[in-house]
Formats: sequence, structure tokens, C-alpha cells
Amino acid sequence: MKLIFFLATVVACSGYLVYALTEVQPTAALAHFTELSAKFRKFHQDPTNVFLHLLTTPLGILSVLSLVNKVSKGSGIVMLTTVVYCISLVDKVPENILAQTSLMAGALAVASTLVQHLGWMMHLAIFLVGYVGQEAAHYFTGEATFQSSYQQQSDFLSLLSEHTYYLLPLVFDSTYPEGSGQLASAEAEWVSLLASRVYHLLPLVVVLAMHFVSKDGALTFPWQFQRSRVIMVKLTEPQDVADLAAIRSWAMSKGPSKATSTHWWYQAPAPTTPKENCLEPEPKAAFHRIATCDTINNAFRNRFGANWCIDVIWGMNEVYVSSPPTVKNTSDEVFYTRHIDGPYYFVPFASCFRMIIGLDENEAITTKFPMVPCENAAKTGDVLAFDFHREVHYIQKNPDIENKDFRIVLKVHHCFYPAWAAPFGKLLHYLSFRYNKAFRSLFLYTINPDGAWNKFVAWNVVFWTKVVNWSEENIGYSNIGYLVCLGLAAAVVDWRIFLVGTSFVHYIRYINTYYHREGVAYNVFKRDVFLFKILAVSQLVLHYFYAATSGFTQPVSVLGEQVGPVDLAMVLGGYGLSIYTTYQLGVDGTYFGIELGFVKAQKNYVQKFPYGVIPHPMILSQCVALCGLYKNALFRAHLPWLVPIHVCLYLIHMVQEHFDIYKSKGLKTKAV
Repeated sequence: MKLIFFLATVVACSGYLVYALTEVQPTAALAHFTELSAKFRKFHQDPTNVFLHLLTTPLGILSVLSLVNKVSKGSGIVMLTTVVYCISLVDKVPENILAQTSLMAGALAVASTLVQHLGWMMHLAIFLVGYVGQEAAHYFTGEATFQSSYQQQSDFLSLLSEHTYYLLPLVFDSTYPEGSGQLASAEAEWVSLLASRVYHLLPLVVVLAMHFVSKDGALTFPWQFQRSRVIMVKLTEPQDVADLAAIRSWAMSKGPSKATSTHWWYQAPAPTTPKENCLEPEPKAAFHRIATCDTINNAFRNRFGANWCIDVIWGMNEVYVSSPPTVKNTSDEVFYTRHIDGPYYFVPFASCFRMIIGLDENEAITTKFPMVPCENAAKTGDVLAFDFHREVHYIQKNPDIENKDFRIVLKVHHCFYPAWAAPFGKLLHYLSFRYNKAFRSLFLYTINPDGAWNKFVAWNVVFWTKVVNWSEENIGYSNIGYLVCLGLAAAVVDWRIFLVGTSFVHYIRYINTYYHREGVAYNVFKRDVFLFKILAVSQLVLHYFYAATSGFTQPVSVLGEQVGPVDLAMVLGGYGLSIYTTYQLGVDGTYFGIELGFVKAQKNYVQKFPYGVIPHPMILSQCVALCGLYKNALFRAHLPWLVPIHVCLYLIHMVQEHFDIYKSKGLKTKAV
């Protein structure tokens, strides 16, 4: 269904392009929108009324789209209707309004799939809040409604249909000073105008098409919910248990080293590899049965999908015997250091998974995954599977426990990819094998370094392992890739691309994570929202100073003349209360630790001020601070839409928290 939808989007856009090439003058419809917009603006002069429409209009549309999904028991009708609607606006509204409308329409279409499980009365309530909220906005601001200007006319139904069709574009257009939203001119070349309008449909393509392509793949956008990619199962079938015992018995008979780790390869890494370093036929056959057993295959298919391809990477597989933890200044130290095994993070749509399978009753050495977080001391039959190129992990020895014997594990590797992404899967398979082979050579060269040069090389292995790990734990390579792409687009096209692409990510991630919950990679979630919230607030402050100092042409001291005491009190008081609230809850409590199962406490366990006095103090305090920034006329004129969108998304999430809207009311998440 997802691939069909993606192809339908491409076909629809291409079909419209071919059709549009036969048109001679696309500006007549634009002129009509300009005339309609002028009428609409007469009833939407008050900024408060306009701001409230930015909240209530999407809410009403969301309820209708969700109802269509609920009745049709699917999302196909809504998704295709959204595509057709946005394409139909290409020659009717200015480019900037088209971009905003297509982005909002796409976001609402995706959001409708998340709330369609709500009951009929809840849908009715959401619709009434949206519709009645618009009426209330007009009432309290003293402005008549646009509908009242034509409801007595004979062609009322026709005008109402037109009003409904253009509602989203009209609301976005009303946020601009009069005339500033009309970017096109009658003299413009129609071909370049068409190209510009098709270009401004890109937000729709990004939000809808890439949402479906990426959410089941290895790389995700930072606003998407990210599940843990660590899979744990246990081998209990008699044949599997017998094969594990046979491999361990064979390994012990070979007398593994007590000074360093010992390896036996499933396939010889090189023609010159000694025969004694490879598995013999009987343990090799047992290894093969384990790597292809039903328990492991089912675990991966349950996680990725029944139609995904699973390839065993035989050239990477080995029997591994842990060395004692006294391994300083050797490359063995990397296993006790937080690390990522492979470098091919950015190969999309495919994953290489390493499995650690226990062969003994190990209790002393635990494998830890800090970005989930979770851990497991792999005992006989335990399978720990994780992404070879993306998952941070390390092993740790429990100082209070000593294993009675060697710790022996199987390292088994699989490559996973959807059938349509076979080229990416085969590429990652090959790259992973080649990298593992090269790293084996380096590892063996430095496992027991002798001499200054060898020790320097071993030190480098450990040093760069730590650098790579730090980057993933604190920034994330998917975020680095996303920010680089945004930065390049901003440099080539418009700086606002970076501003929009980084200012609102954390809100959507809040909403997604609060909704989905199950199996979340909790520390990945916290890392990403920290990063994008810092970027969002930093850019707010930067643009505030830019506007207040007339593009940094005036000294900062002019702020004393422009920032009134009320503005200052709202900003400092709002952010100060937010910081104090975070202190009361703790960082994990603030970021859904209770809801996600990582903090063992009741949801309302904090009753000190401001809790029990101010509802949702964390969100409302930051909204107050944002409104304090927005009071500055120069900042408001510089970026009139920035703060309203921040506040709008905060309030949407507040409604989600207040009504506790998430995927399954019976959801239980294990605390690790």
C-alpha cells in the first residue's frame, strides 16, 4: 500500500505537469484568489483572531479526515485526496501559500491516521472545538465572520464550497501583511511560474511520500517515532539447544587463550588463514542450523515485516571467546568501550544486524545498550540482536561475580531489507563483509601490541572508537545527515529552509513518541529532542536580536529601549518557571519517563508548586515566554509566523497530554 501510494503521488504530479503544459495562461485563477483573499482579510484583521484560526482550522479539518479514515477503515482515501487537493492548488495560489498549505495538509493527513481510533464522541468534540472555536475567535475579537457576508445570497452553497476549498490557503495568506503574500505577477513567464509552483509542492512530497518510505527503513527523519532496534529472544527448541552445546564443547576442546580473546571463523577470512582458526565441519553445520533457525527468522520478521528479505552474511560469522578484562592498551579494549561496530550508517533502507548468542551460564559479563537503555548477560540460548552500523553498545564485567569458565558466544550476522530495496541490501551486505574483513586484520594486528608503533595503532583504534561513539550518543548520525542536507538547501535556496526544518521537530517528536510509546529507544528520543529544542530556542534568540538591532547594525544596548518590563517578565518568568518545573519532575519525568515506563512513579507524583496550581505548567510557561518574545514589534514584523507555530504545536501536544491520547490504552512498557 505504501509503495502504491508513493507511485500514485509521482504519477499524479507527473500527470498534472503534462496537463499544465497545454495551458496558456495560469494566472486567471491566481487573480481570483487575490480577489477572494482581499474579501477574507476584511473579516480577519485582528492578529488574535488570525492566530486562533491557525489553531482551530487545522483541528476541524483533522477531525473530518480522521472520521473518513474511521469509516473507510484505512487511510488511502484521505492520502490520495490530500495529494489531489494540493496539486489542484498549483495554479491558484501564490508559491509561499502553496508550500504552507501542502505542508499542513500533508501533516494533517498523517496525523489523521494516528487519531482515527478515537471514539465517535471524541471526533465530534474535536470538530466542535475547531468550528465553535472559530466562531468564538470572531466573537471575542469583535469581527464578523466571512460566511456572514454571503450567507443571504442565492448562490450561498456555491460560495460556501469555494470558501471551504480555499480555507487553509486563506488562513495562511491572512498571516502576511496585505499584498506581501502575492508573489506572482501577471507578467511572469507561465512556464517558470509553473516550475516554481511544482517546486513548492516539495513539502507535500517530503511529508507524505518519504514518511512512508522511511518509517520502516533503517534511517528515519528526526520527527519520527524511533523504536529500539535491539531484539532479544531465547533459543529453546531441542535441536537449537543441542547445537549450542556441541559448539561450546568443541571450542573448549581447542584450549582457548587466557590472555586475549580467541576467534574461530565460519569462513576463512583469507586464503592464508590457518585451518585451525576456522570451524571444523561438525560445529560449522551446527552453526549453520542456528543462524537459519525459525526462532531467529521469526524474531526479525515480527520486527521488520513478513515480506522483508533476510540474508546471512556468512563471511562475518565467528565463535568468540572473551578474554579477561585486563586489556588496557590493546584493541581488545574496544569491546569494553562504548562503540558502534561498523561505519556504514548512511546506507538507507537496509540494516546489518549482529547477534550475540550465549553458549554458557555467563553472569559476569553483560552487554549494554545505553541508547535504549537495556542490557543482558547472554546465557545459554539468549540471543541479543542489534544494528551493526548504528547501535551503541559495550560489554561490562561485574566486579562482584566471576564466571567459573570461559564466556563463549556466537557472533551471527544478517542483512535485512524490503524486496524493493534489494540494491541497497546487497550493497550493505558487501560493504559490511569487506569492512569486517579489513577490521579483523587490524584487530589481530593490535590485539597484543609490541613496540611503539603497534601500541600507537592500538591506541588509535580505541581513540577513534570513542570519537565515533561520542558523536552518535550526543548528536546522532541521522541528525547530522539531516542538518547537513538542510544547511545545503538553505545555502542554495533560502535560509528559512533551515529555520523551518529545525524549529518544530521536537514538538512533532513529542507527539509521535507520546502516542506510539511501545518499544521506544528512550535515550535516542531524549538526545534528539534536546538537540532540536536547543536549535529552536537558539534561533528564536538569534532572530530576536537580529530584528531588534536592525540586522545587527545597532548596538545591543538598544534592547533596553525596545524591551518593556512586561516583555521581560513574560520571557524570564516563563522560562524560569519551565526550568523550575523540570527540576521538580527531573529530566526523565519531564520527557515522558512515567508514560514510557522508565520512571516508576504515578503520573501526578509531584504536587508542589506549580503543580496543583497551574495546569500543564511546563507547556504554558513556555508559551508565555514565547508570547513575551512576540510582543516585540520588530521581531513580529521580521518573522510573523514563527512564534504562532511554536505556540500552536505546544498547545496541540498539551491537548494530547491532557486527554492522554496514545495508541493503546492497555499499553505496558517494561522499565529497564
